[in-house]
Amino acid sequence: MTHAPVFDLSISGPVICLACSGDGTKIAVGDRNGNLTLVDKAGNILWEKNIDEGIHGLAIVGNGDKVICGGKDCKLRMFNSLGNIEWEQTIGKSIWSLSVDPNGQFIAIGTGDSITLYTEGGLKVWEYSTNRAMVGTGISRNGSTIVGCGDEHLYCLDIEGNLKWKKQRSDSLWDVSVDNDGNHIFVGGWDESIHGLDSAGNDLWNYKTGGYVRAVHSLENRGIIAGSHDNHIYHLSDSGELLERIETEGEVTCVCVSKQVDFIIAGTSSNKIYGFEIKVNTEPINRPQAEMEIENTIDLSSDNINETTDSEEEYEPMFGAGMFDEPIPDTTGILDRNESSNYEPEKTTYEPVVSNSNTYDSNYSQRTYPSEGGEYKEFASEIVKTDVKNYLRLGNAAWIEKRLERAAEHYKRATEIDPDEPRAWHNLAICSYHLALKRNPENIIGAVKSAYAYLEMAKEKGGKGYTAPDKTITYFATQLDVLE
Repeated sequence: MTHAPVFDLSISGPVICLACSGDGTKIAVGDRNGNLTLVDKAGNILWEKNIDEGIHGLAIVGNGDKVICGGKDCKLRMFNSLGNIEWEQTIGKSIWSLSVDPNGQFIAIGTGDSITLYTEGGLKVWEYSTNRAMVGTGISRNGSTIVGCGDEHLYCLDIEGNLKWKKQRSDSLWDVSVDNDGNHIFVGGWDESIHGLDSAGNDLWNYKTGGYVRAVHSLENRGIIAGSHDNHIYHLSDSGELLERIETEGEVTCVCVSKQVDFIIAGTSSNKIYGFEIKVNTEPINRPQAEMEIENTIDLSSDNINETTDSEEEYEPMFGAGMFDEPIPDTTGILDRNESSNYEPEKTTYEPVVSNSNTYDSNYSQRTYPSEGGEYKEFASEIVKTDVKNYLRLGNAAWIEKRLERAAEHYKRATEIDPDEPRAWHNLAICSYHLALKRNPENIIGAVKSAYAYLEMAKEKGGKGYTAPDKTITYFATQLDVLE
């Protein structure tokens, strides 16, 4: 469905979080550079403050007269309509998410290891330890239900800070939201789906998108708005029916909406913010048709899938097509180290290799693979226990299936079998980077540190002719603003 934006605005850094006033006339924006910006519905900047560190939590109370923010500087602040600080609390730990109950009485924040409740005046009520970063939080009216998510775990607390329940999901979560009455909970994450849960955390429905679901936001009049890395905003009913799908020009990292659900704002992984007017009362879109539109948009036809997963004819370099436009594993041919100074990517057709070796790590036994899926289907019949090529291929297949932990295992095994193979080190670095982001999505520095030693090894083993590490390091430098 085509929607022309009411405004699109560029700010000074990548957009991390958004908040909208009840009437939709004011929007607060937090970016990775630590800037807090307040704009009006037309996209005009009203005021801007630099908080020194990345802002990861935002809320607007009422019609824009109070803005609450938290971030990596370990402080919770409330600003008035002129951009002046009304109060400030030092939390002592980074704030990764923030939400305010619909009545504006309580503030729930997710920190690096806890969920904490504050009053509107900045007084701490209680803190519940989670031992993991809470990258998403949600709170119902009067704080009766408070939810938080981090890694694969989802927590639900009551107004007193007592744990109602804790669930472990199948994949890492990005965000969570709860409706006003605490009857419905919505989550999104790395499995590319929007999930609707009941108040006990049981699954009711799920809606598949074409990318990682970075943001979910429950609506005043029931339903949900969600943002996906497939460059779309999704408007769903409480029962998971698609009402609207809005295309943007970038991966959607955060969303917010007016109480009347007539105006929605989205932030993208670049520095762009879009405002759209949407229909207040909409009928569900025919689900099969909507799914067909997604397939046409992101080219997921069955023919293309077969070409990607079943063909073994050529492996090409794959850079700039991963999460957040990041580099992904190098699938070029194995480097001939006798000609390393003149290395060029080799287009390789792989053939089964017979080995008589009986030495094999039980962790990599064929029995650990499921009976379905590309990784097993393509390679189980060809596993050669001492050939580095097979572990690289298994790692590439696991990566395609978004099984990052398994891919990292295969790449690590490849480095053990042939420590001089540069692709193994490079691909292990890429997996380490993304796995670190899954554990703590906004800790870019930590993710880069987890990968850097492996990249150095890839460069050392590959020599000047192997450029994959250079491209990856250049990307990391741009993320850290140290390109010069």
